[in-house]
Formats: sequence, structure tokens, C-alpha cells
Amino acid sequence: MTAPRILAIDAARRLGYAYGAAGSRPISGSIECAQEGASRGAIFSGAGRWITGFISANPVDVLAIEAPLPGSFVQGQTNISTATILLGLPAVLEFMAFQLKVYRHIRINQSSVKKHFVGHGQGDQKSAIMVKCRALGWIGKDDADQSFDRSDALAVWSYVEADVAPRFTQPVDDLFIASERRKREAEELSRRYSPAQIPERF
Repeated sequence: MTAPRILAIDAARRLGYAYGAAGSRPISGSIECAQEGASRGAIFSGAGRWITGFISANPVDVLAIEAPLPGSFVQGQTNISTATILLGLPAVLEFMAFQLKVYRHIRINQSSVKKHFVGHGQGDQKSAIMVKCRALGWIGKDDADQSFDRSDALAVWSYVEADVAPRFTQPVDDLFIASERRKREAEELSRRYSPAQIPERF
């Protein structure tokens, strides 16, 4: 079995994405599908153009999209216009992916992603997810894009990796992260204090 190439998306007007083969370090970022205040059509069009370009340049085996929470609509936390966009975007993205011969689509429950990535499935875990992404080295402290859209997409990517390709799954527990951090720190110290090489000839 080869490692499936996963494209994970946090779908909204500002769309977060994470991409890579299971077992690899994912690339990630976020894009604005349209300007703030743009119409639904403009946002859907921007998302469709983006995913068309992305999949055309990057082969995808699995498309995973974080499903919007129906509860937030019921409780009045999201207005009808925003709700329509959040519900419509996954359909647009899946339609365009299907046209490009990406046939495996997964909708991911937010609470399952949060439980997998930070150990708590309830409540707002955006800050904790960002901290975990930085600890894994998936988002650098100097990266220009420090958005929650990006980190949320990375959490979705990690969940899907564990779900569809368990043999390639990368640990995201705190013990593993602490070990990786110590390894990176040791490598940095080794580079910093290694003696300069003396050229054989001047």
C-alpha cells in the first residue's frame, strides 16, 4: 500500500488547507476565496478556481473537509448568509474535485478532530491546535501565515491520516512532541557549536 495523498480543507471564505502524503510533513496555508463582504457566488467561484488549480498541480487521493457544526446554526451563532456559505462550500469543493477525478471524499466531524489532535473534543480548541501545530514543526514561528484556518486544516489532515492510513500515522501525543522538540534542539546545538571546517587548500 502506498501512502495516500491527502488534501484537508477548513472550508470558509478564508479557506485553510493542508496537503501531503500520509507519513510526510504536510504543507499548509490559507487563501481568501473572495474579499470580505463578497457574494456567495463570488466565494464559491473563488473556492472552485483554487481547488481546480491545486489539484491540477498536486495529485490528491483523498479530499477531507471539516463539516460545519449544525448546532451553531441552531443556537444563533451563525447568520443565515454565513450558514449558507459554510454549507455550500463543501459541495462546491467536492464537485470540482470529482470533475478532476478525485473520488474519495470525507466529511470530518469537528469534535472528532479536536479529540484526536488535542485530546479534548468540546469547546474552542483553536489556540491549543495552533500550539500543537507549532510544536510538531508544521507551522514555523516565523511563518507569515499564523491563521487558525491553517492550523485547523492541519488538524483535519492529521485525523484523516490516522483514519485512512494507520500504518503511516505520525504520533501527535505530547510525549512524542516533547521527544521531537528535544531532538530538534540537540540538532540545532550541534550545528551551532560544530567546529568550522578548515579548507584543505587556500
